[in-house]
Amino acid sequence: MTAGASSKQQLFIGLDMGGTDIKASVLNVEGEVLVATCDKVLSLASEGPRCTVEQIAQAAETILGQVAGRWEQIACVGLDTPGPATLDGVLGKSPNLKHPDWEGFPIRKAVEERLGRPVIYANDGNAAACWEYHRLFCEDDRKIMAAAILGTGLGGALVWGGEVLVGVRGFGAEFGHVRLPTHELVKDGDVPVCGCGKAACAEAFVSVAALDYHLRKELRRNENAAHPLQQVADGGRDRALRLLGLAQKGDPLAQEMFDRQADALGLLFVQLGNCFDPDVFIIGGGITESAVAFRERYIGRVRAVFRSGCFPGARDTLIDWAGDLDHAGARGAALLARRHAHRRT
Repeated sequence: MTAGASSKQQLFIGLDMGGTDIKASVLNVEGEVLVATCDKVLSLASEGPRCTVEQIAQAAETILGQVAGRWEQIACVGLDTPGPATLDGVLGKSPNLKHPDWEGFPIRKAVEERLGRPVIYANDGNAAACWEYHRLFCEDDRKIMAAAILGTGLGGALVWGGEVLVGVRGFGAEFGHVRLPTHELVKDGDVPVCGCGKAACAEAFVSVAALDYHLRKELRRNENAAHPLQQVADGGRDRALRLLGLAQKGDPLAQEMFDRQADALGLLFVQLGNCFDPDVFIIGGGITESAVAFRERYIGRVRAVFRSGCFPGARDTLIDWAGDLDHAGARGAALLARRHAHRRT
């Protein structure tokens, strides 16, 4: 449901920029979500950061128009992107932002200059996890939550007592670049290489990019020569989305691809459990918007792998889906903007 904003009410926009699209949300001063859903805007990240900044501005204009708000009401804007990045939003070499101009680009400053409003920056996994912690535990400062956000890459976050672990330089909880035990995942000796250039990162097994890599390898096998996905010319997200559609319809190859991904995610959670022993693991990102039967199969495998590998006392750790589907990142960015504004007053 969309709610209009009064003409004097402070508002907080959240912008979640991914390698493929941009999602937006808006909160009022009480922290209420004013727009249930908002159309995604293509990020056009492959065309370079200046083009994407304009797309971000378009997403912000769209969400503000849905609540009939004005820019004077925007106290602060929250922006999140894939990492790695500094605390102030200067991007490092991201495996999911392919244009060379992204490395070293000051995304927070560029968006602030374009919008003319204060902008705070967060890693995409941190923003989504911040919202999920708020949704689950509200003001409880005694809980630990680890999150994996599945998208073009694999975002990660750790929230401890309501505070997101960002690290000294902003690179904290980059779970996508934790190395996984390849002897449990790779049977043919072909260890996948992550977009960061290192072998066996979790993101090389659990992401849209990983799905496309592993699928192309499977389609080269003779027994899969007639598979419907052989006709898909585009790689990456397009083929991965078609793969997801086939998996939800029961296609054996498609299901096998996601079963492998779920097993890898379970192994990542084993390692995180050994390090942090959290109250809950949350899985977020676009995969949360899949069919119920598919999600039950997927999370069932994640739980089974985790329980077989974790310390016995941790087997009852909750593993669940993000409650706000693929909106958590944008809502978390808006929530962080609201907190930032309140701390300054």
